[in-house]
Amino acid sequence: MRVLITGARGRIGQRLVPHLEGAHELRLLSRRPVEGDPRWCQADITEIDQVLPVCEGVDAVVHLAIATGHEGDYEADGFNASRFDINVKGTYNVFEAAARAKVPRVVYASSLTAVWGYPAPQWVAGDALARPVDTYGLTKYLGEEIARHYVRMHSMSAVCLRIPAPVDVADPAARQRELLPQWMAFPDMVEAFGLALTAPFEGLQIVTVVGESSKRRWGVSRAEQVLGWKPRTRLEDEGYTLRDEPADYAPAGSVHGDDA
Repeated sequence: MRVLITGARGRIGQRLVPHLEGAHELRLLSRRPVEGDPRWCQADITEIDQVLPVCEGVDAVVHLAIATGHEGDYEADGFNASRFDINVKGTYNVFEAAARAKVPRVVYASSLTAVWGYPAPQWVAGDALARPVDTYGLTKYLGEEIARHYVRMHSMSAVCLRIPAPVDVADPAARQRELLPQWMAFPDMVEAFGLALTAPFEGLQIVTVVGESSKRRWGVSRAEQVLGWKPRTRLEDEGYTLRDEPADYAPAGSVHGDDA
């Protein structure tokens, strides 16, 4: 399968690329040039004319690119303008280019922040109605609505993966802080993206993938039904400390930060 990955230089992209190598023919997108590897294309996803050619001839798109620079519930007018340009306009451009190129499937990296408005300890279904509480979550929800529109209007399928912050289990520094219970190990996350490329579903699928823990309140049954995925790593069993979620959610470190 020929797969375009946007945001391929970001935190998730850097781990997804080696996970998919060998199984797929990759085309890698970054807004900054990468020398010495013909798989890389330079494009700004906020410019439709730059996105159109990179979608030609691919079988699927994994859309990871998001606005970066701050984590958590950071709000500022200038940064939010960039968020909307990249997370909303950029996502529209990716789906529009995919539709014109007749790409059969788009895998969109949404976020659990799209449903932060369900306070602990309330159970949150894997495809719960969006309830964002901050601008980042709003932009990711709008991305889901863009996916919904293009699936309805064009002959394509799409999956919106609502993901939490990833944890690098190879980094000793990650053990020095308390983690939120939904955070997940990178191997589990990239496995979900890989399965989303080939799982036998049609139409639009909203799917939550989170880490397993004794405090999990985020449903993953849809991930198992749609993708054949379930979390393998239980971080608390690996020596990590989990903290309680706040009742009034303002999560620190929720943005996973992939290069646009």
